[in-house]
Amino acid sequence: MRVQAARTARVAALLILTAPAACDNVEWGGASVQVVTPPPPGGEDATGPEPGAIAGMALPTGPVLFHVIRAQNGIAQLIPVAEISGDSLRTIKKPAGVSPQAYEQRFREAVMPLNAQFVLFRRGSQVGTLTIQTPSRPTACGVPTAQGQATTVAAAAAEGEFLAFRKGLAPDVMGEYSPPQVDGTIRRYASLVAERLVLQNGLQRPRSWGGAMRDLQALDLIRGGHPEMASTYLVGDQIGLGAAEPDAWSVFYVGDYEQRAGYTPIYQEVRSYAKTGKGAPKAVDHLNWNGAGQPELLIQIFGVRESWYEAISRDGGTWRKTWEAGRCIDQAPEPRSIGAAQRVGTP
Repeated sequence: MRVQAARTARVAALLILTAPAACDNVEWGGASVQVVTPPPPGGEDATGPEPGAIAGMALPTGPVLFHVIRAQNGIAQLIPVAEISGDSLRTIKKPAGVSPQAYEQRFREAVMPLNAQFVLFRRGSQVGTLTIQTPSRPTACGVPTAQGQATTVAAAAAEGEFLAFRKGLAPDVMGEYSPPQVDGTIRRYASLVAERLVLQNGLQRPRSWGGAMRDLQALDLIRGGHPEMASTYLVGDQIGLGAAEPDAWSVFYVGDYEQRAGYTPIYQEVRSYAKTGKGAPKAVDHLNWNGAGQPELLIQIFGVRESWYEAISRDGGTWRKTWEAGRCIDQAPEPRSIGAAQRVGTP
């Protein structure tokens, strides 16, 4: 009896091991055995989408840069920003003629499946990980998003925004997380620089510079010396989606410190909404995400019904905009309507 039972077990095991890869029902000795191929584990290092899965879908074939926004309860939103393509970025959006459901399914399978792990970065350093737990609604451009649990080092526990890459596709960075602080010098110069830009562009002064300041961050774009700063000033608007007042304006700049002149703008965007439409920029974070040259700075811009991203980097000594994502709902302003209201680069 023991010999017969052992033979039966060996035959059953052989049958299960040699069953087809698809899900089949196998009858054996009056029992029904269902053979199911297990899904690939999402936690493994990413190797990129299968070529057959991207035909006609315009899915990313290289590493994807993500923006992560963490709430106080630790749940984080994972938003695809762009595909890294050499030393530039490529916009991600659902192609015309492709059904939203099909694109969302293929994108999630290829780029951000459940249980996939992502590496988090803050101020140019690796600070933690995120694991996808649930899907979230797509962006205005039809790109899927997701939610997950973010875990960071203690020094970054209070941070709410990060850049991220899929595990196995993240850039190599060196150094521990040690962010610069917004000190007295930065606070003293922030409104002085903003006032200069407002006057240069013929905008109306705010009632209070402190009340117009919406964001102020210390950056470490260039190692050594004083930190850089990024600041946003708004009148008649807020950082976020929604309509602004007709006479609203926004000032965004990145400032660098010089011993004789103090902080001066090395990159600036000044918008009079009457000419350009709403555009409220805010610095997200910086990282050398393509592994070449200097770090790049990611900026998120809020419109009336959607937000979009742009990136700036230093080219030949001048900081300039190197990429901007297209809009999918709000109409972009005509270039001629911007004129002197948007100045990019050195003053």
